[in-house]
Amino acid sequence: MILLPLHSGERVGVRVLMTFWHHKQVLVTGGAGFIGAHLVWHLADKGARLTVLDNLQSGRWENLRLDPSHCILADVRDGRAMHDAVRGARPDVVMHLAANASVPGSVTDPEYDFGSNALGTFNVLEAVRQECPAARIVAVSSAAVYGEPTRFPITEQSELTPISPYGASKLAAETEARMFHAVYRMPVVIARLFNTYGPGMPRFVILDFLRKLQKDPTRLEILGSGKQLRDFNYVSDTVQGLCLLAEHGVPGEAYNIASGVSHSITDLALLLIDTLGLSGKTEFCFTGESWAGDAQRWEVGIAKAEALGYQPRIQLRAGLETVIAWFEAQHGELH
Repeated sequence: MILLPLHSGERVGVRVLMTFWHHKQVLVTGGAGFIGAHLVWHLADKGARLTVLDNLQSGRWENLRLDPSHCILADVRDGRAMHDAVRGARPDVVMHLAANASVPGSVTDPEYDFGSNALGTFNVLEAVRQECPAARIVAVSSAAVYGEPTRFPITEQSELTPISPYGASKLAAETEARMFHAVYRMPVVIARLFNTYGPGMPRFVILDFLRKLQKDPTRLEILGSGKQLRDFNYVSDTVQGLCLLAEHGVPGEAYNIASGVSHSITDLALLLIDTLGLSGKTEFCFTGESWAGDAQRWEVGIAKAEALGYQPRIQLRAGLETVIAWFEAQHGELH
């Protein structure tokens, strides 16, 4: 019996069961970040032997509660460091999450974005190719590779036309992953994530709304028109999807990991203030414009992942309740 932190901040005894992951050597890049930390907790629960690599730009080791000997401070842009990390970890599975994950940040600094996402992915893949080419790899990509789709639902066969440096760098990383599979027969699977949220999230619209409402519960500024459609996927469902791809994903293929349900930003705001008991007390103010590279409509098909057994479980209201509890534990009550 071991103790692990759950997404709610509670602790509970968890029995380690014999699974695909039991005693697997797993290297998680970007594992000290938001999604990475939840993935590490989950894999520890499954009995995996973990090595976590992170440059700590946005992550923190204390998120993990791992023995420091299992944590590597390194940047995926450093090819030699990636070889050293892979050689030391000798992973059976590599979960590659390390990346710049900010669309506005990619517009401001496209060189860093490309280095982290495209060059970083190449460095990880090349290190695995030379050190342990049989390792299964999940390369985490993004909905941003689809750009501004015109046909819905978005499926893995939809056109890939990114509209931001971030989307372009993620598409380059996907191209590299497919090349390593085609040329070197490496078992690489691509995960396209959509709007993951949950406790520990460092940015994004839900956290932005909570911060604004804490300052002034009577007024909520919403970027853009509020009509933008998003697919909000709770972090435990994203983790479920990533693990299924490692276990059952077809090498060389990409899979959408999302909830399969779309909400407008205005609907999200209405649900949030209703959950907070602020209905009728908060005025919405729309800026009319969002940031460069912000897609307006994401309605997502997830049948391909569902065929592997993927089943999103957390509905948006329940997820928001957990995020609110986490936020208030960190920053005080909202009203």
